[in-house]
Amino acid sequence: MFILKLSSLNRSITWSFCFSAKKTNIQSSKNYIYKNAIILLCLLYISPAFSQEKTTSINGYIKDNFGNPIAGVVVSILKPDVNTVSDIDGFYKIDNLPNKPIFLKVRALGYLEYSQEIALIPIKANTHNIQLKESDNFMKEVTVIGKSENQEKIHEIKRSGFNVSVIDLNKNANEAANITQVLKRATGITIREDGGLGSNFVFRINGLDAKIFIDGVPMDNFGSSMSLNNIPVNLIDRVEVYKGVVPAFLGSDALGGAVNIITKRRARPFLDLSYNLGSFNTHQSALVGTYTNPKNKLSFRLNAFYNHSDNDYKMYSEEKYNVIIQEVVPKEGGGNEFVTIPSAKRFNDAYTSAMGQFEVGVRDKPWADQFYAGITYSQNHKQNQLGATLSAVKGGNWSESNYWMPSLTYKKSNFIINRLFADIYTSYSYDTRHVRDTALYNYSWSGNWIANRDASQPNTPIHNKFNITNNLARINLNYDFDEERNQSINFNYNYNNSHQKQYDMIIGNDLSSGLLSNLDRHLFGLSWQNQWFNKRLSNVVAVKYYGLNATHDIDERKFTGNNEYISGEIVRYKKNWNFYSTSIASRFRITKDGGWKLSYERAYNLPGMTQFFGDGVNTISNFDLKPERSDNINSGFYYNTFINENNFLNIDVTGFYRLADDYINTRIVDKDYFQYYNIPGVKLYGFSTEVKYGYKDLIALTLNGTYDKAIDNNKYTDETNQKVNLSYNYQIPNRPWIYGSMDLSLIQNDWFQKGSRIQLSYLSQYSHWFYLSEAHLGSLASKDHIPSQTIHSAVLSYSWLQNKYNISFEARNLTDERAYDNFRLQKPGRAFYLKLRLSLM
Repeated sequence: MFILKLSSLNRSITWSFCFSAKKTNIQSSKNYIYKNAIILLCLLYISPAFSQEKTTSINGYIKDNFGNPIAGVVVSILKPDVNTVSDIDGFYKIDNLPNKPIFLKVRALGYLEYSQEIALIPIKANTHNIQLKESDNFMKEVTVIGKSENQEKIHEIKRSGFNVSVIDLNKNANEAANITQVLKRATGITIREDGGLGSNFVFRINGLDAKIFIDGVPMDNFGSSMSLNNIPVNLIDRVEVYKGVVPAFLGSDALGGAVNIITKRRARPFLDLSYNLGSFNTHQSALVGTYTNPKNKLSFRLNAFYNHSDNDYKMYSEEKYNVIIQEVVPKEGGGNEFVTIPSAKRFNDAYTSAMGQFEVGVRDKPWADQFYAGITYSQNHKQNQLGATLSAVKGGNWSESNYWMPSLTYKKSNFIINRLFADIYTSYSYDTRHVRDTALYNYSWSGNWIANRDASQPNTPIHNKFNITNNLARINLNYDFDEERNQSINFNYNYNNSHQKQYDMIIGNDLSSGLLSNLDRHLFGLSWQNQWFNKRLSNVVAVKYYGLNATHDIDERKFTGNNEYISGEIVRYKKNWNFYSTSIASRFRITKDGGWKLSYERAYNLPGMTQFFGDGVNTISNFDLKPERSDNINSGFYYNTFINENNFLNIDVTGFYRLADDYINTRIVDKDYFQYYNIPGVKLYGFSTEVKYGYKDLIALTLNGTYDKAIDNNKYTDETNQKVNLSYNYQIPNRPWIYGSMDLSLIQNDWFQKGSRIQLSYLSQYSHWFYLSEAHLGSLASKDHIPSQTIHSAVLSYSWLQNKYNISFEARNLTDERAYDNFRLQKPGRAFYLKLRLSLM
């Protein structure tokens, strides 16, 4: 018997070869047993030899001097020659390394090369974090964003003339926040809410209506449970905020801009789980996970969240702002009377929502970069304490929704021909909504019901059912004329059909056929992007087509008190519009650190389902609503520099001017309902500025402010031009016009233990006073207005084991400021939240 030992890069193997002399009686049982015993001993000798050979691995995070993750970094090991690339979190990992020192080399565009010899610890994962320093010979992008599958496309957009900023939500992953609370801090954005978690809101960018997308798909297609103030930050990688001109690939009819929410989609195994609890019996949890089989590229994705809050926060009377909370008390001599009370709790305002999304498909195949089939289910249950004002307290009004959506996604580079990228998406959704008010009587703020004056005539119960289907088809094709993407052309087509039938479940069979509301949208976009003078000048020229067809059934029948038919019929009304628009966006890089942007567009905003047909709860229909048109000009300068290797400064200033026709605004009807309506002409102008400063990975400061004026530009009350409109040249009421925020973070790494991170953030938001009624009527002291308000919040978070375990404590509205918003409806006061998060990579 002899032994041969072979060595390879990853293991050392000992083989044993056994020989025995061949005997003439080898067929005897004795020799047969002897031979097999020898073979067994050889095998036993081989097995330990295999088990003794161990390998190790190395992993870590790659960040810049300010703690931002750097994606797309090439990590190399010499002898053996192994390479990998860091992902969106700056994370890298290399397995199956020999138990001996290695030479690590790290290279990234815009950073100095890093190299070091590392002695690996056998049989365990070695962690080695890397901080890269900026190269003075490279101009850094204005906003550092993580690498995703479409990073190159995003970088091209940022180098174009679009006024776009990117919010990295990974920095907010430990906050007990939803996207609404993060976006409120962004420059030029206003989000008007009428309550706590799950409340209705109005979203605008620089004063104009803006559209919201999730991975390029309009959010309206995801049902009422998928809302900005529902989606936890853990599910999101980043948010792209386009102000003014919107890229054609989004297929948007937005006027003020658009928000594109990019969800977490990893090629490697990934799991992020969080749970937070807080004031008002608030519970929120989120789960996101991905896995791709490295052999057959079969891939799975899972997103889920759950939200609940009683929203039972206190409301306060403020008579100087005409905020009056009343209670019914017995009156001397009999009867009841209303009296003003200092405060009261909401008691019928609980909100619950849940969503689960599962996708299965393949990646990195010759015929597809990505192909996924998905199913999304969501539901919510919302109690409605108030209407549009404080005048009516509701004790039995609620709504609920159950939503299903199957979908298909296909993405392919070099589609049919070289440098042609295809992104195709289609979905079908079915949503069942119920709106009920089973209370027979009115309520007071004590939670007790109030008998009607005529006790024999209680309130009429309400139960409306809505069956809503939605079809969406989207195709986006992008062709690059050269590898450097100096010349590109993009074609985008979006078709969206929303079909709603309404049933009165109290009347029953009388409306068994349902009242129909239907909306068809066709959006075409064609854009040409070009870059000149060594990419110092970038332009995007686009043309768009908007097509809208609307159908609405209105019941014009009349019945007797016994429900006997008298006259009339269900009448079907139809409307359609066709519009064309153009836009151009340019950027010129003056120096390596700064540049100038200019854009112009004629854009249209097509009314949506809620604006046209109402929601059956607090918003009533207005089928006379017209699409909004606006001519928009945006111009701005940016300056982005590293003062030295430890100090970073970014300044961004943008001015805007807009002339809008049929401006869509909201008003109160019957003291209890919202309704969208048109203002014939509005002039909007203003500016916004943002300053960011960073010192190493220790201090991060962001300051921003916006001046956003909207003036009634409709001079005459009629076409005869005989009478001047009284509100001409006065400010549009019920909209903020001066607002801003500050975000200061103090960070310390490796304080208590290696791989830990502690961060304290102070957040402040300011909103200047604004009118609720017409600005030309009366003085400030005599008119309803929202007072100036400043909200202070703080977040303390601690992470250890390279962000694997995370805990944070958050205090919102520390000073318990009286916070008012849409039509003077009060928002929650001081609140506290605790969040636990686990992140596995």
